[in-house]
Amino acid sequence: MLQSERRVVITGLGVASPIGVGLDAYWDALAARRGGVDTIRAFPVEGLPSDAVAEVGDFNPTAYALPKIKKPLVKSLKYMARDIQLAVGAALMAIRDAGLEEGGVDPTRIGVDLGAGLISSELDELAQAIEIATDSEGRFDFHKWGRESISHMTPIWLLKYLPNMLACHISILIDCQGPSNTITEAEAASNLAIGEAARIIARGRADVMITGGADSKIHPLSLVRMGLFEQMARRRDDPSTSCRPFDRTRDGGVPGEGAGILILEERDHAIGRGARIYGEVLGFGSGCDASRRGGLDPEGAGTEIAIRSAIKDAGLVASEVGHVNAHGAGTVIADLAEARAIGRVFGAMKIPVTALKGYFGNIYSGCGAVELIGSLLGANRGLIPPTINCEEPDPACALDVVNDGPRKASAPTFVNTNLTRFGQAAAIVVRATEASV
Repeated sequence: MLQSERRVVITGLGVASPIGVGLDAYWDALAARRGGVDTIRAFPVEGLPSDAVAEVGDFNPTAYALPKIKKPLVKSLKYMARDIQLAVGAALMAIRDAGLEEGGVDPTRIGVDLGAGLISSELDELAQAIEIATDSEGRFDFHKWGRESISHMTPIWLLKYLPNMLACHISILIDCQGPSNTITEAEAASNLAIGEAARIIARGRADVMITGGADSKIHPLSLVRMGLFEQMARRRDDPSTSCRPFDRTRDGGVPGEGAGILILEERDHAIGRGARIYGEVLGFGSGCDASRRGGLDPEGAGTEIAIRSAIKDAGLVASEVGHVNAHGAGTVIADLAEARAIGRVFGAMKIPVTALKGYFGNIYSGCGAVELIGSLLGANRGLIPPTINCEEPDPACALDVVNDGPRKASAPTFVNTNLTRFGQAAAIVVRATEASV
């Protein structure tokens, strides 16, 4: 952030993940190296490369709502897809954690900026309409769809699946009248949203921002899409070991779901109300490979641009960073590209690297925020959360992967970075407030 801009701190956290809902459960699982990837339970899977996924257990956002919010929230649940419910629940946790559930902020000075993704429709909500527009030979008639099928779909159907509805529901429930935005940039979305939210506060447009992201790929359409267009892990022996960031035997990613929400606040505003401060957002950067061949650059140019920009924005040099929380998707090309980028930025210093997707798969638009919270909770304890399933670090990646339990951090400052399969990358630099535990 520019020296002339207002400082931005983190005063609240909320997380719903396959390894735990709530901060204590989430950190305990990370520290114990206890993953949440397993055989899918939500529905039967046939004909796909893998049936390994990471699901959030029983979850209901109303459990985290004040009485005055609970009634309207219950009424709104029928309009909320899984992604929205995860985001709303995590936001309510974060608001409570920040000490803001009873208000205390001018509604015009609190906003929302979230990462969100493509939300797949429940199949039974479309089945009748699709059947009407499909002839006996399986051909789809778009004209018939427009003339007849639409009338057989519930009028609120679209409201349940629009990506911007995550931010809309949170804004309505919490009465956020400040800036509001949704970023749909796949795995880079959360970091982009956090960076934008921090900029909004730094430039005086708001005092508090609810930010982060959520996503759920535990859906038949999502799994089919991933099977067709992306590299899914194919290990069949033990689903918990399917996602293997930076491991020599890695062969693909695992779909997951979850939400990570942060409350960002202008530093003086937070101090003035006596808020607990987890850390400070120091810098933000983004980049893109822009490969003419399509897909990401195998040399990781976009990731390098994003990390270098974030460190420069923070007013730091690479040696002042304590660790990197890497994207670590578990795919052969992406992990190698990211490792090369990290190697060029940090050089011979061999910075410690952690990657958390082995615990909960790829949460896509929510992964950046969920992973950032993991590093922040660790850094508050003077620790780096460990990677799991990286049993044989790939020598081609040449990284110092933290894979044998939480490691003592050399500095409270870390970089959180994520990238998409098309090469868009975003990075956040955070300095944690250390505490003895």
